[in-house]
Amino acid sequence: MNSWPQFEKVPEVAFVDVDGTLLAQTTTYLFARILRRRGLLKRSFVLRAMYHGLQHRFGRLDYGRLVAFGLRSIARIPVVELERIAYDNFVEFVRPRLYEGVVEHFTALRQAGTSIVLVSSSPGIVIEPLRLFLGCTDSLTTPVTITRGRLVGIGAGPPCYGEGKLYWAERWAAEREISMDACAAYADNWSDRALLQRVGTAVVVHPHRRLRQLALKRGWEIVYPRRPRVGRRRSVGG
Repeated sequence: MNSWPQFEKVPEVAFVDVDGTLLAQTTTYLFARILRRRGLLKRSFVLRAMYHGLQHRFGRLDYGRLVAFGLRSIARIPVVELERIAYDNFVEFVRPRLYEGVVEHFTALRQAGTSIVLVSSSPGIVIEPLRLFLGCTDSLTTPVTITRGRLVGIGAGPPCYGEGKLYWAERWAAEREISMDACAAYADNWSDRALLQRVGTAVVVHPHRRLRQLALKRGWEIVYPRRPRVGRRRSVGG
């Protein structure tokens, strides 16, 4: 199917991956690129972000190493400045790359009573403008440590990638006494399969071969929302 799914009974919570699921690009790469354009990041990191975007696409990314490297690269930049740049990045590069129907679909779910929770490997600073734009209840992201207004390292707990997404989603649901069976998950990548297999309703977006085969086997929803014209040539993967 090409459109976003319709549910007979809406889920209590929708855990929604970002990169490759809501837009055909990696938010970390877009953020690194705008930092580079403003002279705040070396070109070597942007190239590394592109490489890791490809690794993620094929489910082979060591995200903890990437985040640790990235945080070291921007530790000198005040968080307040990073927040302003993240907003600019969202307006200029992220929002125009959202798949068609994203806003309408998740707005309808939210109005029907579903809590929308973004689940992303990117740091929260990068994801926050998107969370606010979509009116999401919360976002689960890779934890970071802030000291004296600077990002200085990864925080406690696993990176929000692969099995880490399931860890944070289960913890969020348990704290609110919500059954994972009453939840849905949206994702695009083989690395997201742990979360997809744990919820009551799974939706896969533009899946590659292995995830598509798993989705067909398990009877999951498969959707192919239209990509916007902007950014098609620069897509790195999700």
